[in-house]
Amino acid sequence: MQAARRRQADERDGQSLRAFLVRTRELDDTEKVPTMLAAVRFSAISLLVGALICSPSVAAGAERLPGAAVEPFEPSRVRLLESPFKQLQERHRTGFVGSLEPDRLLFEFRKTAQLPQPPGVSAGYGGWDSGFIAGHYAGHYLSAASRMFAATGDDSFRNKAVAMVDVLAECQARLGGGYLAAFPSSKFDVVENTPARASVPYYTVHKILAGLLDVYALCGHRKALDVAQRMSDYFAARIAKLGPAQLDAMLRTDYAGNPANEFGGMAESLADLFVLAKAAGQPDAERHLKLAAVFQRDWFVDPLAGGEDRLSGLHGNTHIAQAVGLARYAVVTGDDRTFKAAENFWKFVTNDHSFVNGGNSFDEKLRAPRVETAGKGDSALTPETVESCNTHNMLKLSGHLFQRDPRREFADYIEHALWNHILTTIAPDSGRMVYFTPLRPGDFRTYLDSPYCCVGTGIENTARFGDSIYFHRDDTLWINLYIPSALDWREQGMRLRQESQFPVENRVLFTIEAEIPTRATLRLRVPPWCAQPPSVKHNGSPCTAAIEKGYIVLSDTWTSGDRIELTLPATPRLRRSMDDPRMVSVFYGPILLAGELGREGMPESDVAGNRTFSKITAHPVPVLVSETPDDLSTWLRPVAGAGLAFTATGVRPADGSPQTVRLAPFYQVHHQRYAVYWRLLKPDELTDLVGNQ
Repeated sequence: MQAARRRQADERDGQSLRAFLVRTRELDDTEKVPTMLAAVRFSAISLLVGALICSPSVAAGAERLPGAAVEPFEPSRVRLLESPFKQLQERHRTGFVGSLEPDRLLFEFRKTAQLPQPPGVSAGYGGWDSGFIAGHYAGHYLSAASRMFAATGDDSFRNKAVAMVDVLAECQARLGGGYLAAFPSSKFDVVENTPARASVPYYTVHKILAGLLDVYALCGHRKALDVAQRMSDYFAARIAKLGPAQLDAMLRTDYAGNPANEFGGMAESLADLFVLAKAAGQPDAERHLKLAAVFQRDWFVDPLAGGEDRLSGLHGNTHIAQAVGLARYAVVTGDDRTFKAAENFWKFVTNDHSFVNGGNSFDEKLRAPRVETAGKGDSALTPETVESCNTHNMLKLSGHLFQRDPRREFADYIEHALWNHILTTIAPDSGRMVYFTPLRPGDFRTYLDSPYCCVGTGIENTARFGDSIYFHRDDTLWINLYIPSALDWREQGMRLRQESQFPVENRVLFTIEAEIPTRATLRLRVPPWCAQPPSVKHNGSPCTAAIEKGYIVLSDTWTSGDRIELTLPATPRLRRSMDDPRMVSVFYGPILLAGELGREGMPESDVAGNRTFSKITAHPVPVLVSETPDDLSTWLRPVAGAGLAFTATGVRPADGSPQTVRLAPFYQVHHQRYAVYWRLLKPDELTDLVGNQ
């Protein structure tokens, strides 16, 4: 029945796409690109688009998207203040991301279009960007540069992004018909006719589309929207020629191994394109939404919408990106089925398929529910756990779901995954990024030497750090993350400044500036890790506030200089593995602590390819011992004057001799071996363990 329904839907999609092409023919010349309303100014568009973690938002006074309950802020409205997030953002702005050269990023595009290379440019960045996913790095960079410009005001990034789009438009014109990629269109012949032999061309097309839309939305460059629309129409024309069975085979990704056609977030970007084209006055913008629906497959959506977890064995990032597309489509259209599917996917992954740091995947795959540390074979902890791209997309998924339904648990996950995975993936000294975050105790990270997929998402991450701190609707502001920042809430004539030494200190101070006394409601998230109920002071005086659905609710008429002091009590806490209660992890408040285990047996340099060091043996890890394991004070001690550093008492697993290990926030532990999972035993259990060595 599902197959028959899918065939009927594919036939309808194909008919509608073919009908569109009859009207417009193939768009191969600039003058055939649908005309936009010239009256739409960039200032209006920048308000309309909003923060693209939740993709195009809605301007004040404009019609809200049918599925949006709250709105994000456009990235330029949030500025990070001093914090670990600001430090890494600056590391990328002035270092790794800032040093990337547009002409090298464009090398494969010019080569494919047979355009001359600029003097002195003889190669791109190599690695996967010149082969497996050629051109993905340029797409990611367009997003990273646009967002870095918006997030920091550094105009050099806008200038580079705009110049790159101009070259991409030249490449598209030379290739003809709207096609644009860093590889020949013959790759799509393969994926359409023999998908089992194909690579992942739609994955790369998605990155390019997403980058173009960011340049249009955040840098105001009209040409980027034109190029993106031509791309959409080109692929609509290709897909319209495919029969239902051919289309299903091309987009089927539920088999073992890396799927032949990982098509990424095509549905997400096409939904974004619909919103932007419609806002710009495009009369037939719905064509992009119809194409987005093609990338939503019943074999994936129906079980999820029905509450079935069929994720075991699937490639993680392939399907997380598809879920992101479902969630974005639900926000744009108000569709309940795709929202329910995306919501259930999120629940399954966060509750049953994730590790202690909020990441997921064993060697890029999702495994059986609630397998964590006791798995065997393909489900065992190895150096190839927790792919960075997966969590990047889980954060996007969480943002879309929050926009549709502003529930605390979505924000809880964003906080957890930002601090304990994304922040840990970037070397604070070089800005280099990792592919996997090994969670086998005693392993170490490998910082990537070339543009793998996780480097592409990684260069976007630091510019996205401000995306999910604040959301709003009418006169209500949701404060989801306690990351020092300054917010321009101009719709209410207010500015908000958030300052803290969080998480080292548990006090967060908000200062309000208002042009005139302004009535507004602030909703401050109460994190689930709070050891005691939080406290609030208004202008130095304690105040009583209601807590609704996990948020402190403060409604008042605010004036300039008003100060709100929020105290979030935090203590060390224990978290037990889902499948082995004697394997534990230690947190302080929201922060995962990692044992610092030194560099014994490590290579001289930890910069290499993503699997270069996967065969190196893990370092032996101490066993923690206590008569009262649940009382952390019996085996965990703070290090005076060292922030969130602690020492834990344990023993050598080989002979039971005493050993002390230092623990620090996971995001601070780099270039050495570490552990975030520990065996915690009582003395009698330890005797049995040592005796069996």
